[in-house]
Amino acid sequence: MQLKSILKIAATVIAAASVITLAGCGGDKDASASAAKSQAGSAKTYVVATRGTFRPFTYMDDKNNLTGYDVEILKEVEKRNPGIHFEFKTMAPSAGFVGMESGQVDIVANQITYNEERAAKTIYTKEVNNYTARKLAVRNDRNDINSLEDLKGKKVVTTTNSEVTRQLQKLNETMDPKMDLIYTDKGFTEGANLVVTGRADATPQYEVSITDAAKTLGLPIKAVGPVIASDPTYFALRKDEDHQKLANTIDKTLKDMKADGTLKKLSEEFLGKDYTVPQQ
Repeated sequence: MQLKSILKIAATVIAAASVITLAGCGGDKDASASAAKSQAGSAKTYVVATRGTFRPFTYMDDKNNLTGYDVEILKEVEKRNPGIHFEFKTMAPSAGFVGMESGQVDIVANQITYNEERAAKTIYTKEVNNYTARKLAVRNDRNDINSLEDLKGKKVVTTTNSEVTRQLQKLNETMDPKMDLIYTDKGFTEGANLVVTGRADATPQYEVSITDAAKTLGLPIKAVGPVIASDPTYFALRKDEDHQKLANTIDKTLKDMKADGTLKKLSEEFLGKDYTVPQQ
């Protein structure tokens, strides 16, 4: 066979081999992309109920994206656990608990404190998210209210179901004249609105929410007196075996976040200081 023919055949073989190699590389790339897509799609989705109007714990930012301390904790949990995906839906916590009972909601994330009655049919995470620091909120021009005793005969706005509400109800049993307790399920938003418009005298709220509302919204409101309640907060989950595993994963991740300083950093970023330790 002539040298020219041999070289022609060799060139053809090399070209064919190159095509096969390139095809193989493309196949590997496609397979890799497909695997990545499959892995992302295989994450189990859990529906999280959160108010979305409770700054700085859960609220919509300037770009209408849901954020806040409670929200960002779960986003970090999701980031560190690729098999988990959280889908956030805004609603009142009370509606979230109803949704858990009906199977429409998996988690309630809204500064949830432990409640014996709910614990009978709800899983609470064991690791503490943060410690609340409730103070009385009054209008800037009020100087007559600085303690719970000063609430005698006053109109006080409080949430429908919370530890501080039970504290006020207990106090009201012996108070004379009694407080006129106004109940709301709309949280800080309505409580602050009633106070700044003069339709209520005070409302027990998180110190950080009062400060944030005065700073970012310009509300004529201030926190007064000592801390009247400081409770640990958690995430609440639907009560079954699968959600217990999820709660265990969240707890483990929270431990890691505390150990590496991430949780403290989030608290300082969103809440203004380190609320991951008990408040006085």
